[in-house]
Amino acid sequence: MDSNLKFNKIISRRFNKNKISLNTDFVAIEMPLEIGFKVKNGKSDNINILMRTPGDDEKLAIGFLISEGIINSESINELEYDLFENKIEFLYNSHKELPDFSHLKRNFISNSSCGICGKESLDELLKKIPERDNSIEFKINPKSIKSICDEMRKKQNLFSKTGGVHGIAIFDEFGEIFCIEEDVGRHNALDKAIGAIFMNNQSSKLVGACLSGRASYEMVQKAAMVGIQILICVGAPTSLAIDLAASTSITLIGFVSEKGYNIYTNEGRILSNIN
Repeated sequence: MDSNLKFNKIISRRFNKNKISLNTDFVAIEMPLEIGFKVKNGKSDNINILMRTPGDDEKLAIGFLISEGIINSESINELEYDLFENKIEFLYNSHKELPDFSHLKRNFISNSSCGICGKESLDELLKKIPERDNSIEFKINPKSIKSICDEMRKKQNLFSKTGGVHGIAIFDEFGEIFCIEEDVGRHNALDKAIGAIFMNNQSSKLVGACLSGRASYEMVQKAAMVGIQILICVGAPTSLAIDLAASTSITLIGFVSEKGYNIYTNEGRILSNIN
């Protein structure tokens, strides 16, 4: 199978009006990507396996390392890596022993499970996030929220084909989308977008992100790690996502529809622009 192929064409049987007919389906591909580190003496250590849509593995892996605090954005230009089929291995440029990643492996979650429960865990989450200016100076037109969601949906090419992937749109201070990524995993889609904007030196344009589904605490944590100020989710946020957004000065918006949307945290970026 082509490691860059994003969907397969299959034949299914369609039941409709008490009849069975053959139907052509386009199905999003899901395959594992192994992420590892290797030192110059040849010793290597695998730190995680992500179930992902193939084709953008460099963006996914680099975005994952940044959003999980393993590397910082300044390290990107110095990163060396080998890309294999379903595996990416980064070279650890040090004569020292390979770091112990065992504590990281225990904390990485590659599915929709939570893994951290309750508000008492917020302090642990916040320790990973870089300190930033929490002032709310940036404002956005309230009408832009729905427009951003609509524009993202129009540009979700893989979703239009398969109906089986999540989308992430990154937008600037004018509400203009400049990066869209898709993946079977919503965390992966955000990591791909983070990897893309830092690899393309577009981080100075980064203001907000729009999620095609719900917002969990992991999505808010990844957003906070790279300085996203506004996080829009078409679906619902979780309680811990709301708590974390409030603690990291992110404006969290959910349930976007034709009728409007809900603002859960730091509403000043939105409400201050209503005349």
